[in-house]
Amino acid sequence: MANEIINRPEYRLTMDRLEALKHLSAEGNEYWLAREIHETLGYLVWDKFEPVLERAREALKGNAIDPSQHIAQTSKMLKLGSGAMRQGIDYFLSRAACSLIALNGDPSKPEIAAAQAYFVVQARRMEIQDARSDDEKRVELRDKVAQSHRIVSRAAQDAGVNSKMQGVFHDAKYQGLYNMSLHTLKLKKGLGSNEQLYDRAGPMELSMHDFQMNLAAESLRKEGIRGEQAAIRKNKQIAAEVRRVVIDQTKSLPEALPLAEPIKAVRKRVEAQKKLPPKV
Repeated sequence: MANEIINRPEYRLTMDRLEALKHLSAEGNEYWLAREIHETLGYLVWDKFEPVLERAREALKGNAIDPSQHIAQTSKMLKLGSGAMRQGIDYFLSRAACSLIALNGDPSKPEIAAAQAYFVVQARRMEIQDARSDDEKRVELRDKVAQSHRIVSRAAQDAGVNSKMQGVFHDAKYQGLYNMSLHTLKLKKGLGSNEQLYDRAGPMELSMHDFQMNLAAESLRKEGIRGEQAAIRKNKQIAAEVRRVVIDQTKSLPEALPLAEPIKAVRKRVEAQKKLPPKV
């Protein structure tokens, strides 16, 4: 049913309008404003829309859900016919609330039929998004770590670490984070000599490296450290401090963090998801 409506051009205006009226909170959560969408849903008069809001509240209560978590009252300055302004009631509506509003709306309204289809598709899209969010987060972190590696390498170079000593500089980070060299760490984790640790590190481990490298780069620059040995010592010192924080906060040794799926497989999965049909 949803797919049939999606493909009918007479319903596209409502669906496109709902998409355009969508807001994102600072946490990345979707929401809509009741005063902005009631006309789009076919309720030209606000008073006719309020009973639909009430039915959505009752549906939430019936599922043991606090309605205030999905239909939150706020205020808005409203323009009167005379041109004057007065303060009126508005509501922040979650995606779940909007879906219930569509389900409890007047089924004879084509706008409601379009809204029902829109939120069905939205729900499915969010299911897919939730399922792949861990993959995307890991790919993003892996790319960020590569960028941070370049940043700290440049900071080390500016501090006087030449190209031949860059390997020693970076190995100091592993000694500080793991209490062992990268070579020993790879043997401990069972990584092949041609495998990169970053490609098998999970989100926690990648975040640890990203934080350490950015902190090291900032310290080298702000403290004006000069000389290869001084830069190497500082890199190891900062890594050891990050190690203490990780152990204190997670109760896990960095060297005991498990290997994750090869990043190539994760990237392939993410790219496959991007080839899915575009969202509504």
